[in-house]
Amino acid sequence: MMPSGKLARMVVANATRSPKHFVLSAFGIVIGIAAFVFFLAGTLGVSDVLLGKVFPLDQVEVIAPHTSIAGKNLSQKMNAETVAKIKARPEVKDALPRMTLQFPATGYGKFEGQAINFEVGGFTDGIPDAHVAGDPKLEPVFKDWEPDGKAMGPTCVPNTPNNCPDKAWQYCDASDNMCHHRVPVIISPTVLELYNTQVADSHGLPHIGVMEQFIAERGRERMHFWMGLGSTMMAGSNVTIDASKHREVGAILVGVSDKARRVGLTIPIGYVERWNRTFVGDKAASEYSSIIVTLRNKDKLATFSQWLQDEPKLKLEDQLGASFATAMFVITFVLLGIAFVIVIISAINIAHNFFMQVTERRREIGVLRAIGATRADVMAIIVGESAIIGVVSGTLGSLFAWLASLGVDWALKHVAPKFPFKPDSLFNFEWWIFASAVGLSILFCVLGGLLPALRASRLEPAAALAQN
Repeated sequence: MMPSGKLARMVVANATRSPKHFVLSAFGIVIGIAAFVFFLAGTLGVSDVLLGKVFPLDQVEVIAPHTSIAGKNLSQKMNAETVAKIKARPEVKDALPRMTLQFPATGYGKFEGQAINFEVGGFTDGIPDAHVAGDPKLEPVFKDWEPDGKAMGPTCVPNTPNNCPDKAWQYCDASDNMCHHRVPVIISPTVLELYNTQVADSHGLPHIGVMEQFIAERGRERMHFWMGLGSTMMAGSNVTIDASKHREVGAILVGVSDKARRVGLTIPIGYVERWNRTFVGDKAASEYSSIIVTLRNKDKLATFSQWLQDEPKLKLEDQLGASFATAMFVITFVLLGIAFVIVIISAINIAHNFFMQVTERRREIGVLRAIGATRADVMAIIVGESAIIGVVSGTLGSLFAWLASLGVDWALKHVAPKFPFKPDSLFNFEWWIFASAVGLSILFCVLGGLLPALRASRLEPAAALAQN
């Protein structure tokens, strides 16, 4: 049996003595492994954006199926008992009730000197302020400041320059001539992304990076706006609100949170409950419009969805996340299949090259056997040479894939137009991708060299040396 040290040196020497043979054997594997790493890192990167930011699979919205007869809404209603039942499920980590403003309301004000007007009714949700308790920036400010509906400040004169003690946080309410705390508002990262990519440039407005820094630079007063409760900008609306109930409420944007409504505004639920009760009635103040459920594991989505349909007769608001997950799985499967086909064909090429090598090196193999090398030694030499090709090919393929990704990311940054949730990179190179690439390269190279190695080990010394 040949000593391991000498065996290793012989393997390295044999693998590197014929660069042409080495390149021919490695070329296909390099291309296949590069495709494997490129496709896998690319699909992981795109999935991180689609399924992590745009359509997170571990956070779903539960709604009641819409049912109506003769124009009357008979949909099942959700309340505190529904939330408790969902929270009790083993798949559920947390359940966040939401209550939508169920009457007409508008928003208006100025931002960077430009007048803004938008619809608030139907586009504003209320959530319990306890759900931002873990956010040190929002926890002190995002809460129901007037839980009993009564003003906290002194009397004031409406429709004049703000004469409330705290001008940043208070406003003068014309309904009672009292200083009230402004209603805290949060928006989702989606709204901020849409503003930066679709609104800012077209309207000559500044881009917003970190919201807290933006507010600090411009002051809290720049984040003020008004909510006209009972008013609407919707043409053709047939909802009539008693003019005596109309009210202008001061609001203030306090930050960004993934707990906020994806498109619209989010405020503490106490305000929505009181306003719904005033403008619509007690029933509207006790029923939730939806429940945001955070799952312990996104793989439990199918189980939770089936339970919703069977027991509380509810459903998920949409299944776009699951649909995208399925699409990404199919795309990944197809792309990796292409990469594996390239690698398999390359392994066959390696086998062909090594069969030729064995034929050319019959006398060399005969000499080795004659001086004491065993069949296992001969087989180890051929397999070792294949493994070296695998290591080099896997490393080069990974390197080429990474370099190609840099080119794609450069084009994404400098050529591709801005779009919502545009990532800095389309790729996610996890360590295990590179480890898998090298491992697969070695595996297929060794498989390609296995039959030639077996054939070489079976050569008898006399027959190998007797051949001219």
